[in-house]
Amino acid sequence: SSATAVQVPAPASTAKAAGASGPANPGGCGRFEPALCAMYERVAVAGKPDAAARTLLEARSPSAVGDRIKVPALIVQGQADSLFPLSHADAMAKKISANGAPVSVDWIAGGHDGGDRETGRIEGRIGDWFDRYLKQDKGADTGPAFRVSRTGGVDSTDGQALLRGATGDTYPGLESGTQPVTLTGREQTFANPAGASPPAISAVPGLGGGLGQLSSLGVGLSLDFPGQYARFDSAPLAGSLRITGSPTVKVKVTSNSGDAVLFGKVYDVGPDGRQQVLPSQLVAPVRVEGAEQGKAVELTLPAVDHAVDAGHRLRLVLSATDLGYASPAAPATYSVELLDAGALAVPTAPDVKTQATGLPWWTWALPAAGALLAAALLITARRRVAAPAPDPELADVPLEITGLTKKYAKSADRYAVQELSFRVEKGQVLGLLGPNGAGKTTTLRMLMGLIRPDDGEIRVFGHAIRPGAPVLSRVGAFVEGAGFLPHLSGRDNLELYWRATGRPASDAHIEEALEIAGLGDALARAVRTYSQGMRQRLAIAQAMLGMPDLLILDEPTNGLDPPQIREMRDVMIRYAAAGRTVIVSSHLLSEVEQSCTHLVVMDHGRLVQAGPVAEITGESDTLLVTTAEEVPEPLIEKIAALPGIGSASRTDDGLLVRLDGATATAMIAELVRLDVPLTGVGPHRRLEDAFLTLIGGPA
Repeated sequence: SSATAVQVPAPASTAKAAGASGPANPGGCGRFEPALCAMYERVAVAGKPDAAARTLLEARSPSAVGDRIKVPALIVQGQADSLFPLSHADAMAKKISANGAPVSVDWIAGGHDGGDRETGRIEGRIGDWFDRYLKQDKGADTGPAFRVSRTGGVDSTDGQALLRGATGDTYPGLESGTQPVTLTGREQTFANPAGASPPAISAVPGLGGGLGQLSSLGVGLSLDFPGQYARFDSAPLAGSLRITGSPTVKVKVTSNSGDAVLFGKVYDVGPDGRQQVLPSQLVAPVRVEGAEQGKAVELTLPAVDHAVDAGHRLRLVLSATDLGYASPAAPATYSVELLDAGALAVPTAPDVKTQATGLPWWTWALPAAGALLAAALLITARRRVAAPAPDPELADVPLEITGLTKKYAKSADRYAVQELSFRVEKGQVLGLLGPNGAGKTTTLRMLMGLIRPDDGEIRVFGHAIRPGAPVLSRVGAFVEGAGFLPHLSGRDNLELYWRATGRPASDAHIEEALEIAGLGDALARAVRTYSQGMRQRLAIAQAMLGMPDLLILDEPTNGLDPPQIREMRDVMIRYAAAGRTVIVSSHLLSEVEQSCTHLVVMDHGRLVQAGPVAEITGESDTLLVTTAEEVPEPLIEKIAALPGIGSASRTDDGLLVRLDGATATAMIAELVRLDVPLTGVGPHRRLEDAFLTLIGGPA
């Protein structure tokens, strides 16, 4: 009995023994086999393999001996590998399996391009494989038929990525569980520039594996140059999608030079439409021959294992160039048109299940550091001295934040704010919510230009925010308290503050700000006589000076009693009623629910959810049952014991009933049967409930 374990990638040595006959080695090839070296140099110069090269490569390929492998085979393949992609392991698995031999496939996190090769785990599995099939140890566990390593988040103790395995009882191949995702876009024409330069960037040689792993955490590094690619997007996904295998798409390709060399890739695009991640940093090179009159082809895109979140889009890009590959030096023009109604066939491998707990891993620091270095090099090369030009399409949008990131001081991997994106429209009162340390105040300070973000962009009315940006004159802010001269009156403090800005007194609109703030006769008194609530309202009035189009308030109700909080709520509502926009950060959820029209919920520096208050609070499994009279306690206990009812408790308006499997209709029927004097049934979910659910706190 015999067995084999094949780990791909593994460069094969084909050097001939000393004294063997054959052509002399070309210069620079060392001990590499002369025939292969000569073929490589010939093809590298021509940019296209000839018939002799194809014949030689096919003869040296594993496919030439695949039908002779009839022993149990364990195939280990790297996901971060642009040299030997997952499709090579797939071809080997199919060939050997067709011979009747047992085959298991293991997709590791690393590969030729770097990343975690999981050496300890793989060596252990190979040892078990040989114990079973060479030593005939029937108790040796050879593992699942298929396993893929997935990034399972970040270790909160050290900020490092965690790996966990997903397994299947059978190898799914690269086309299992295919789902169609519709792409849209007209026919597009683009060019291969002379000399194929500058090339698009999908991976930085030697660092692709690290970036490939980071892509599963929502971090990407890629660049496509305008005029050198065609792009087709899907609608936002209604639910999450796990791509496991090779997506395919049918297109019509036309080339004015006869042949077209294209590089296909599928991006995971964030909700803002700008942040895009290339899974495993992989592209699929393809040559389309005889395309003068247009040629219909089915493109097989890179095989990956990648999770796409709900609300994200899939983006198909066909580029004429790529840094990792040689492209034709002669200029050419290509056109690409979607066929089959733009259906992108996406494999999902539904029978592959992710393990519940994380697995040990190591060697993460090197690829992560390499990824950061590569990003720094690219950013440095493309850095602009001046601020980006205003975006006319956002001229009427008070605020758009895209990919905003800020690390803690002296930390390479701990974030105060990470990949934050949201948009605020005119007339909204937006509540910025999150537990302590969520990054709310840091976000507001970056918005006002007080601190610089490490990455991302903030645009106010289309203008990029920089320290001292002129557009900040349209922003009023009250963050982390305001300082007043205690011996001066409230009005004197406001007038002195406005004079310090150097702007004309006529632009202050002090009377309008004071009317909204509602300070009344207190304006003539010294600030030292003010209550805490009056000081807060004076600070709000100061932020309103000039009647800014965007008003930012950080915890404006701190230290206020209930009547003062209500007055502050009315202040914000009155200010936004004139078509202006208010952003308020607060920990008083009940007040936010009553005063805000929209919410942005943050946790650990990331966006958890954004949308209208009613939308966020509108989903619940708890129903409010109003009754004509108080329900006695024994009857409440009977209701709580009903099948499909999780709990029942008395409230001021009647009963709160939590469903645990039962439908609302079935519950109502049971209440009628028990003679409960109900007068109405409706959903019951407060913002506090929704907030705790979103951030994972106790319900």
